[in-house]
Amino acid sequence: MSGPTYRSRLEDQALGFDVSEERRVFDGFRPLDVLTLSHEPLGQSKRARVRREIVRGGRCAVVIPYDPERDAVVVIRQFRIGAALATPHAAPLELPAGGIDEGEDPAAGAARELTEETGLVPSAIGHCFSILSTPGLTDELAMVFLAIVDTAHLSGQGGKADEDEDILPIPAPFEALLDAVDRGALQNGFLVTATHWFARHGRAHAKLLADTRHTDADL
Repeated sequence: MSGPTYRSRLEDQALGFDVSEERRVFDGFRPLDVLTLSHEPLGQSKRARVRREIVRGGRCAVVIPYDPERDAVVVIRQFRIGAALATPHAAPLELPAGGIDEGEDPAAGAARELTEETGLVPSAIGHCFSILSTPGLTDELAMVFLAIVDTAHLSGQGGKADEDEDILPIPAPFEALLDAVDRGALQNGFLVTATHWFARHGRAHAKLLADTRHTDADL
């Protein structure tokens, strides 16, 4: 057995590929393209030629709205057709999230989505990490942000009526949220991932954000 190689490193890596054909087969809220391409070999001995369907998702923002005074994270509940078709739970819990507009600053887009879906305006917001939601299905890149909020300002409803959104924001004590994730009561991928990240890094990250907010206010 050969020793470790460049390809065995624990990191995402570049791989050369060439697209010979690209066709749009559906042009809606989430466009669907069909690509014929070839890429450099990995486990095989020669270049692979494949056909792939890809849902164009672009960049989106996922927000962890955290209230440090109450040690609570704001989650939202809404109807999701994917959850309704795949599980018995048509109204899952999620984090506020949405697409980042072309040319929009990602942090500004994250703050906009947070306000639209919860009514809360963050006092500070910062990027934490990014994830590919389902890279075999979509090119969506999710940028996860931590936002400092005050849950006392929650109104109990959120969403944009002109987009048919019916959203229930819920302040969740973080330890209760972590317990719900650990016992498998929640299945949203962004929420599960962000909860585990927050358990390791969130409170320290939130303190840095809050300190930055206070420093800026003193200027």
